[in-house]
Amino acid sequence: MENEVKKELKEKQKKISFESYGVKISIEADCDIDFNLIKNCLADSLSREFNLVENQTSDHIFYINGDNFTYSLEKNKEKIVSDVSFEFLLDTLESKVRITVAEFAVGRVFLHAGVVAIDGKAIVIPARSYHGKTSLVAALIRQGAVYYSDEYAVLDENGYVHPFPKMLSVRGIIDQYAQKDLPVEEFGAVAGTDAVPVAMVLITEYVEGAEWKPEQLSAGQGIMEILPHTIPIRNKPEFTLNVLNKVAERAIITKTMRAEAVDTALLIKSFFAKLAFKI
Repeated sequence: MENEVKKELKEKQKKISFESYGVKISIEADCDIDFNLIKNCLADSLSREFNLVENQTSDHIFYINGDNFTYSLEKNKEKIVSDVSFEFLLDTLESKVRITVAEFAVGRVFLHAGVVAIDGKAIVIPARSYHGKTSLVAALIRQGAVYYSDEYAVLDENGYVHPFPKMLSVRGIIDQYAQKDLPVEEFGAVAGTDAVPVAMVLITEYVEGAEWKPEQLSAGQGIMEILPHTIPIRNKPEFTLNVLNKVAERAIITKTMRAEAVDTALLIKSFFAKLAFKI
């Protein structure tokens, strides 16, 4: 009887393996679950940098168990969530997979930042969640900037930023906390397709009524401001610092408080147009 139960569980178990930015990940389940939906969500979440691989030895394994009503999720045998709905499970899995890729990407450095490009030069806006980077990116692309990302600046070994054009996760449509994902076309904008040099890093945070007073930082000061938003700094510090140094050698790094996103976007464009770049 025990062997029959084990056989039944083995037959029910499902698994997909994929690679994204050189990171090898598997997702396993011991229950009936819509793996096609999971694959589509992850492909969108990772900006199509999602390649299914068979018979892969993975570095990171996510495990789902549950029934028709509640689910649990583990990563590398450590519990992440328990007794949650499928919708909550899917949101959590998507987020945890994305951050895992950001932490361990091969040959890339992920910054938690919004990114747009103007005239083939990138503006990178590092910020934590709930600090308005998506609203600022949205305001900039509405005014003609090219969309690169509202979540990650993906830097290569030369310090160039690559597109990570997931849909923009906008708050304030459903309520002030819930996110609604909108395609870039909803903003009358287009997404970038090519890697571009970083011309400006803008360290900014919303403060009601704040005055726009950009202060240019030295390369060292700028890197110190960027580091808290740098995802892989603990896993590959030497490579990460080399990439940040290359960015700081070329880019102007400036810091200021800001007011509303729409007004700030106009100020950013005007300020950016007057800068003398090293690139």
